[in-house]
Amino acid sequence: MLHAEFADSFGNFSLRVSLTLGMETGVLFGRSGSGKSMTLRTLAGLRTPSEGSVLLDERTLYSSAERINLPPRERNVGLLFQNLALFPHMTALDNVAYALPPGRKGREHAARWLARMRMEGFEDRLPARLSGGQRQRVALARALAAEPKLLLLDEPFSALDGPLRRSLRRELREIRAEAGIPILYVTHQIEDLCSLGDRVFVIRDGQTAESFPVERLWEKGARGEAWSALGWGNLFRGRITPCESDCACRFEGERVCLSLDGGAHSPGESLVFVAPDKIRILYPDIPVDPDLGGNVFSAVVEETAPLGGSIRLYLASENGVLWQAEHPSESYQTLRLRPGSKVRFAVPPAGIESWSGGPSPR
Repeated sequence: MLHAEFADSFGNFSLRVSLTLGMETGVLFGRSGSGKSMTLRTLAGLRTPSEGSVLLDERTLYSSAERINLPPRERNVGLLFQNLALFPHMTALDNVAYALPPGRKGREHAARWLARMRMEGFEDRLPARLSGGQRQRVALARALAAEPKLLLLDEPFSALDGPLRRSLRRELREIRAEAGIPILYVTHQIEDLCSLGDRVFVIRDGQTAESFPVERLWEKGARGEAWSALGWGNLFRGRITPCESDCACRFEGERVCLSLDGGAHSPGESLVFVAPDKIRILYPDIPVDPDLGGNVFSAVVEETAPLGGSIRLYLASENGVLWQAEHPSESYQTLRLRPGSKVRFAVPPAGIESWSGGPSPR
């Protein structure tokens, strides 16, 4: 059991976190710059907050009141960074063994974890000679070889393609069940949230604003409230039907119809999700790409919100649906979009996710 309540600041940014996580996978979900990575570094002991406490299995890792602040090596917390932080001059085996006491038994234990992560036969490879997915497996093996009481993951799969992400998520679920430890996973990817998480912690502007079980996203009557709490994405319920072509199918919702790539979706009652950054704003003078499959809509910009290097657009389409889209700031300036501007946008079939009307595909 992890229980953490602490406050911290960095420049003009303030962080206030309150979370309790049992033997489950918690997802710390929020947009870039909301304080997710800073939270993980604090839990791991790489940052010292200004006040508060962190307890893991009733063991105090940090307490401002009791003046306790265990260093990272004494916390028994595993942390996997987004950039993996593998040592480039060390082999895969040496990278994993680095987290263990030196000696033959440590290397044998490291080899067993590499085998567990399906990296048997790659022990002598340097990171530069491994693929992106293989490096992910080595980094996970290193984080787990020390048998931590808590595993922290900072968007480790963000650079991987869909099939590889799904494979690693599946293995991570199996590992969590075997190890019986809490995992706190940082992401802004809704698919990771749905596929990995047991509990969601929404962090917004440096504060943990909401906490609820992932199942609430699919409960009748509670689903809208939960997705609203996440404040992210375009979710529709309807039915997927196959088309004449084996390569395509069709989604029909209450007010939305979309063409989908047939191979990635199953017919029947479904939930369809479109991430804001998948929506493509169309330039007036450029022909529409035929690969968009007819998923082209006209809308009026209702609101804009800057998000650092991108802009969040709220688009009211002609059929009364309010879409969320994210667009690079530079391109947004070129289009000169403002509230009230008319715009066309497209939903690429390849950017549409779907799953059966119950919980997401695990």
